[in-house]
Amino acid sequence: MSRPAPGRLVVSAFLILSMPGFTGRLLPAEREPSPAPGQLVRAEDAVVALYSLQTQLEVDVKVLQRMEQRLVDNQRARDAAREKVDRLYVELDALFSAFRSASQSRSGREGDGDSEDGAEPVRAQIDAKRLEVMAAERVEDGVRDEGHRLRDDILAQRDRMSLLSAQLDTLIASLPTPRESVTGMWDITILPSGDKGVFALFQSGTVVTGQYTLAGPFQGSLDGTLIDRKLLLHRIDSRLGRSMDLTASLSLDGQALRGTWENYDLANGQARSGSWSARRRPQRRPGEEADGEDGAPR
Repeated sequence: MSRPAPGRLVVSAFLILSMPGFTGRLLPAEREPSPAPGQLVRAEDAVVALYSLQTQLEVDVKVLQRMEQRLVDNQRARDAAREKVDRLYVELDALFSAFRSASQSRSGREGDGDSEDGAEPVRAQIDAKRLEVMAAERVEDGVRDEGHRLRDDILAQRDRMSLLSAQLDTLIASLPTPRESVTGMWDITILPSGDKGVFALFQSGTVVTGQYTLAGPFQGSLDGTLIDRKLLLHRIDSRLGRSMDLTASLSLDGQALRGTWENYDLANGQARSGSWSARRRPQRRPGEEADGEDGAPR
């Protein structure tokens, strides 16, 4: 049976992950034997799902940061709205004091034939100020309600990230751990530019396939081999086609790659060659951020 194309696997993984009740375990393919308890059907499926989950978790971290900044802005707006309401009430109380004084003066002048009356203008100012107070209170109520919604959203977002992290734990535990395998997630650094990226690799025998995201943004597939701890990868970009070949050596502990690359896209003064390194990605906890933006030169 031929192996599905990596692009279709990514789409399938996202569809599976979005289904209600997904718990980090993938369903077995038709006519394949049932997996052992707690095990995924294929390591390749685990890698693709892991890639999708970790990408989503990184997006959720950035969404949470924006939510928390909006809450900080809301707190400032709430304080400003409250100060305005307090100031308007001080002004309203002052107008009421002036109205009482004017009313008392008018009472003392009754029968004197004095037509001058200072109470009515103050009464008009009180009515206008009351409308201003009520408008400011509505603004304060709206800001306060928005703050409550933001807190609810932040709590829900953190719960979602905790669920994603639990699914990641399950997937990571299912991946093969032999030191001779490159199966898993790798954070890469391209030199001399220092750009960074992510490789999701799956190894079957000596054949290595995978997906990647790099700065630009660029994304596509990887195809190559691992023989005698020597890795060869062909980068096939979704827009540029074949754009780079990478070679590297796998460290003895299986946690690092180091090697060189050759660029086939020399447009815009791009370098022809350079070096690169990668570290096997550790388990990500909720709220932890990536080291930087994923990326590599074209």
